[in-house]
Amino acid sequence: MRESVKIITSGTDPDRDAWLTNFYTENHMAYEAFPDMVASPEQLNFIVHMDGEQYYYPCSDELFTAIIEKRADTLLTPAFIRIWSRLEKLVREVIIDPYRRQYLLSLLTIKYQHDTSSMVLLPSRLEKRLLGIFTNISDISRPLAARRELENKRVARFLASRDFLDAFNGREGLRINEETTLDDIDLQVHLLRLQRLLLLSTVKEIWEEEQPPDMNELRRIMNTPIETEGWQWFCERLAQVLSGQHKPYLLWLGGRAGEIVFDLAIIRILMKLGIKVILAVKQAFYYEHISFADVLEDPVLEKAMSGAEVIGDSRISKKELLGKLDKDNRLLVISDGTGEQFNPLLTSVTFARAFKESDLVISRCPESRECINNHFQFTRDLVSILREDTGKLAIHLKPHHPAVIRFSEADLRAKAQHLIYMARKEKEKGKKIMFYSAIVGSIPGQLETAKKILNVFVEHLRSTLTDVVIINPGEHFEEGMDADDIMYMWEIFQRSGVIDIWRFQTYSDIEKAFELMGEKVPPEWTGKDATYSTGCTKEMQIALEMQQKYPEMQLIGPPWEKFKRRQEYGIGKLYDRVLTDTK
Repeated sequence: MRESVKIITSGTDPDRDAWLTNFYTENHMAYEAFPDMVASPEQLNFIVHMDGEQYYYPCSDELFTAIIEKRADTLLTPAFIRIWSRLEKLVREVIIDPYRRQYLLSLLTIKYQHDTSSMVLLPSRLEKRLLGIFTNISDISRPLAARRELENKRVARFLASRDFLDAFNGREGLRINEETTLDDIDLQVHLLRLQRLLLLSTVKEIWEEEQPPDMNELRRIMNTPIETEGWQWFCERLAQVLSGQHKPYLLWLGGRAGEIVFDLAIIRILMKLGIKVILAVKQAFYYEHISFADVLEDPVLEKAMSGAEVIGDSRISKKELLGKLDKDNRLLVISDGTGEQFNPLLTSVTFARAFKESDLVISRCPESRECINNHFQFTRDLVSILREDTGKLAIHLKPHHPAVIRFSEADLRAKAQHLIYMARKEKEKGKKIMFYSAIVGSIPGQLETAKKILNVFVEHLRSTLTDVVIINPGEHFEEGMDADDIMYMWEIFQRSGVIDIWRFQTYSDIEKAFELMGEKVPPEWTGKDATYSTGCTKEMQIALEMQQKYPEMQLIGPPWEKFKRRQEYGIGKLYDRVLTDTK
């Protein structure tokens, strides 16, 4: 697909570049303009493999090209009209007071006409903007909550009914002969149950009507074979799980009311297979989609998610997330940080990390089809499970980009354990282990210089110190690692107790390195030391904790008080996010 798409680059046409900038700023998707709202390039790379491209867009290639070429009227106008129709229906249904209803409709009309006039706003961003006005003005905490709760209740009642359980546990569809093993039967049973739940989850009448459809018809639907390529691929992955080859992490992008109860039943089956699941829901109201507030307040969901851990932290760290996944086989529930269709540019840090740590992503969001089906490829395999307009189940696979390099938790632990083993062997020879913490990427645009300074100074130390093994983190970097991977790996090593001397880079170290290179210290390096780095700040915190445990460990470098300026490192970055307020 990439070959047939015109890849947009900047620097050749100033007028088009200005229009491109206008597109991103008007849609509130420019990181430079909205750094607290929009994902950094490093965070985006957790989800999308950009393959050298400058610009990502959460829409179809056709629509993006039409907007950039200023010919999007025929595509945008019908989409805008659909959005307004849905929004107007919502207002008339939810707002009872005539004055407030008319006031809100008039205000939304003004905003709608203003925002659609330039033909640069994406339909998903227009909808998000108008929904934001609606929720703020209406002051309704959970619009349409009663309907969503009723639909969830209907599905829960259906799944608990004797008619359903009899049909669900029927043997129809099992293929057993003299050569069939118990393992084969076990796999078939799990796949048959998943198939039945997936097929039934397309029957909207189960939750939209007070009484479910005729059970004979539902029995026919649930026993219909699924013959799509995506389903076959998914079955093969599950077979690998049952064979014990791999126990993966799965990120499930939850869908709409009613359907979500089927989702949770499916998730429970997957968890019984040893798969650890993270369920992502919407942060804010998005029509019939389940939101974070629904998870906390809907009694049906509360019961269906019994034992799950709901994570409200929008910026959970890699270590914390993996710790929760490793602790036990509990369902983790997070929000994606948005109130719109799937948009990697606006999802939360927690969601981005969950996406990155997962082996497979399953999407139950039909509105996201346009975004998923463009030419961009993700960093993880993504399976879309949708109900087609015909009512049939559709399962589509979008494989991850072939160039993606993934360091799993096991990979990073193995690398750390290997370093620990090597350090202990050196200690047995009577040598001391020094770990050198230094600025690597804390100064934007100076990454290569930082690595050069680090390597030059470490070699200087090695030439002057006897029986000291110096661990230089820069020598253990591998292509594809980001700051999350590096910090996770090194913390395992740092907490192992093998470090005798922990040295933090000082300004005099930097001066010495430039002197050894025969260069003067440039302005951007003047006065810098390890306290300028959030990575080093976190490492100093670890060092102080380890010194409490191993009092004989030496600490060399700036005092702790000077490290307190920095917040956590930016997600996936090798440089810092911001300085904290030091007043």
